[in-house]
Amino acid sequence: MSTASTPPAPRRHSLLSGAWAWLLATINDINRPAWLYIPVLGFLPMTFGSTATFFWFGACIYVGLVFLARRITWVWPQTTAFGCLVALGYFAATLISPLAFANPLAGWMDVGTALHFLTVVMLVGTLVQTPKVDVFDLFLNGVRAACIVALGHALVQVFLFGHHRATAGMANAIPFGDTAMMSAGLAMVGFQRLSHPMRVFALAVFASGIAATLLSQTRSALVALPLVVLVVTIHLWPMIRRRLWQAGPVATVLVGALFVFAVEMKVPQRIDQVRAALEAEDIIRHRDASTAHRVILWSYGFDAFLDDPVFGVGSQNAVEEVRRRAAADGYRVPPYRHLHNEFISTAVGRGVIGLIALIALLAAPILIAVDSARDERRSDRVAFAILLSGCYALFGLTNLLFSHDQTNTVFVSCYLILVAAAHQSRVGLTRFERPFLGIPPRA
Repeated sequence: MSTASTPPAPRRHSLLSGAWAWLLATINDINRPAWLYIPVLGFLPMTFGSTATFFWFGACIYVGLVFLARRITWVWPQTTAFGCLVALGYFAATLISPLAFANPLAGWMDVGTALHFLTVVMLVGTLVQTPKVDVFDLFLNGVRAACIVALGHALVQVFLFGHHRATAGMANAIPFGDTAMMSAGLAMVGFQRLSHPMRVFALAVFASGIAATLLSQTRSALVALPLVVLVVTIHLWPMIRRRLWQAGPVATVLVGALFVFAVEMKVPQRIDQVRAALEAEDIIRHRDASTAHRVILWSYGFDAFLDDPVFGVGSQNAVEEVRRRAAADGYRVPPYRHLHNEFISTAVGRGVIGLIALIALLAAPILIAVDSARDERRSDRVAFAILLSGCYALFGLTNLLFSHDQTNTVFVSCYLILVAAAHQSRVGLTRFERPFLGIPPRA
């Protein structure tokens, strides 16, 4: 009579063999790095600034290596074609400046800043090959965590170190305030699908984003605040309508907070300053030099666009062209790096061609979301897209959008997630799971 033999115990990994096995498993299954990458991509911009840009291009290098190893293939599904073509069109428009105008080296530097819109195509092609990964919710969770951490950083900067304007991990206060405001709205996307603890967390993030904007004293972000409140209200209206007894007090607190916020940021005075500057006979002597300079840049920028409407004068030459025109009329404007308005900067630098590419890029997220499948997440994608496109369009009225690596990274990260999420909806992916992230057993 024979007895069953006991199976041998699995061989244990050493530290090095375990690390190597984990790395090989991560290369062989693209779902693993995608699941780890997406929330970090949402977390990094506000907290670590340009580190997010390096993280973006690091992923592009990784994808290239995995592609060469034949672990993924080149794909161009119809579900992502529109989003990819719009991004490529915008990148192509940036090539006009160095190829057609003087000072090409500076123009190529501007093209380098726009490389996000070329490389996004390869990351889209990668994410459509990760059916296990819920890219949309993972990214939103990364954004929510970033808002909380960034607010803590901002509080330390202002109240402990005495900074006048908080920047958290970003280059300056303006991109930080803008990103915090948009992130406050994004935190509320998908609120209905969250568990009760996560709803409380999302509300805390919403308040944190607005508070961080206040600490940054970024007036351009305030312009987007009504849009954020309107989109969130409409997005959550079915839930609000069912709980009107809670909505009343919340709305009262919100309106009161907005009023205090507007007064604190001196919004009425800012509006009066802009109106007075536009009406003044001698703009440059207006009491608010910043506003006066902007009005001069916009006015002479529009004139420069009318003189070279098709291709512009080259993005690298736009500021000098406008300053030259202003100086001819006796207005001395400091040598800013841009015209403090993305649309005018683009119109002067790249003409109608560049302006069409810019408007298409800002409109694309909404078109992509509206064209996605009519599933339970469609309203989430539409709200996400309106917040992204609307906020960036408003930010661009007084600031630069796509000639700065940090603001580029924020936009293109959101764009990538939206294109991938819309693809998942259109091919019927509604159930996701966390891929195995551990070390595979040793053979």
